[in-house]
Amino acid sequence: MFDMSEQEKNILEKYSQGSISEEEYNTLKQMLAEGDDAEILRMIDECYERDASVYTIPPDVKPVLRDKIWQQIKKESRRKSLRKVAVWAAAVLLPVLIFSTAYLYLQVDEYKHVPNTIVVNNGQKAEFTLPDGTCVHLNSGSKLSYNSTFNKHRRIVSLEGEAFFEVQPNKEKPFIVKTSVFNVEVLGTSFNVSVYDDENSVETALIEGKVKLTLNESRSSSSHPVYLTPSQKYVYSRSDKKGDISLTDKEYELAWKDGILMFKAESLDEVFQKIERWYGVTIHYDKANIIHDQFTGKFEDITLQEMMNILRMHYNLKYKIEENHIYII
Repeated sequence: MFDMSEQEKNILEKYSQGSISEEEYNTLKQMLAEGDDAEILRMIDECYERDASVYTIPPDVKPVLRDKIWQQIKKESRRKSLRKVAVWAAAVLLPVLIFSTAYLYLQVDEYKHVPNTIVVNNGQKAEFTLPDGTCVHLNSGSKLSYNSTFNKHRRIVSLEGEAFFEVQPNKEKPFIVKTSVFNVEVLGTSFNVSVYDDENSVETALIEGKVKLTLNESRSSSSHPVYLTPSQKYVYSRSDKKGDISLTDKEYELAWKDGILMFKAESLDEVFQKIERWYGVTIHYDKANIIHDQFTGKFEDITLQEMMNILRMHYNLKYKIEENHIYII
């Protein structure tokens, strides 16, 4: 396996700029011929991401780019083997970024509308930064996607599940979170959105700044937007088809982001639902026989077994755990 040094990782960038030396060019050919595919693709990524606003390379396109670059180099080697690389590189070689962009735009029908998607399974969480610098914390059982036009005129993302956003301010490019119930539009702020498909109540809690919520047409006969100011929460009931604004508790809203499992006057059904996502398990129980009680608690670094023992003592219930399944008996 060909092991690339830090200096060698910059060769592709020099190739794209037409400033590569003959020795470096020969090294590049050797890297492409003998190198580890995963390492080479990462190198292409690093070079390409220096101009990330152009396009995000779909994963299945990267190997194609690698092969195209290799074929181009082999072709150039045959045609120009007796000339100095420094002379013909700038005039003949296709810069990687330009080539990548041209290649992708030639296949625009196939790739333009394929969104970038981040999926977080139950039992996991993720933190990442969008191309505009916005920081996103994605909770368990959630999915966020955005397409190639993100950060051009508007910054639009689609969310299923729960996420906390720390939006990079940009008055010229509104930030919009689309969900199945409402859209949240901001200019520069931090807020939490929870829209799980299996929950009746969906909500948005504002921490800083200002947001505007617009219900989807199928959700309300009124087109009037809802505005939130800091420490306010909008909760919409799918069954009642209406929403209300109330004050919110920042600690409770952001507990999940800080690794704290918190319940605030929640039914046992809601408690089980949250535990399923938190630990990546499935709880089997008879809904008709569960206790109708409001559970409150705050737990940090607590195992599944410990959490279930607390519920056992609180509700006097029995359970058994079999791999990723919990049976209430």
